[in-house]
Amino acid sequence: MPNTTLIFSGGLPPNDATLDATRTIQNVSLVIAADSGLHTAQKLDIHVDIVIGDFDSVDETALARATSEGAQIIRHSADKDFTDLESALLFAADKRSERIVIITAGGGRLDHQFGFVAAMFNPKLRETNVEALWNDAHLFALQGPATCEFAVEIGDTIGLQSFSNKSEEISTTGLRWQLNDATLTNFETRGVGNIATTEQVSVTVKTGQLIVTHQQQKKS
Repeated sequence: MPNTTLIFSGGLPPNDATLDATRTIQNVSLVIAADSGLHTAQKLDIHVDIVIGDFDSVDETALARATSEGAQIIRHSADKDFTDLESALLFAADKRSERIVIITAGGGRLDHQFGFVAAMFNPKLRETNVEALWNDAHLFALQGPATCEFAVEIGDTIGLQSFSNKSEEISTTGLRWQLNDATLTNFETRGVGNIATTEQVSVTVKTGQLIVTHQQQKKS
């Protein structure tokens, strides 16, 4: 299994589904808290190796606890021109993380949410499997050539959206509407709302940036 870095993003607190999924992640070798993401990590009693950010939203008591438990504190100026999450992602890339899983509930503000997704596609992360647990959704940021495979329940919703001008040679398995060497442009919605027909789904893209979303179906 690849070595995994967990990044706890700041913003809104994740829901119970995200917290439960986080507890199941294995082979974690590095844990980073981006600013107030520290609160989530401590709620789960997960040891944090790095706390990074401008600390405009983290509780000072939580920060003091992390320091006492041996976390490295990296403080940025409030006038920085990048987000705390981007800084955490690049730190993980410098540590040669093979897989990064971001734990989040979104940033609340719409610009933060767009920035969140954009940061996942930093070119320095091209050789890294970048994912996010975002409440009831699982996101994968693919920079071609790349493949993701993940377990689902039949009936779950799978979405594909190009994050570059176009994403080419996209192929899928396990979906109601299969793609075979298809191309998606960044203005198309053809990849929205696909349905899982098996308990394992795979998506491959040869060139371009593609975001894959897995949304569990609502339980009645």
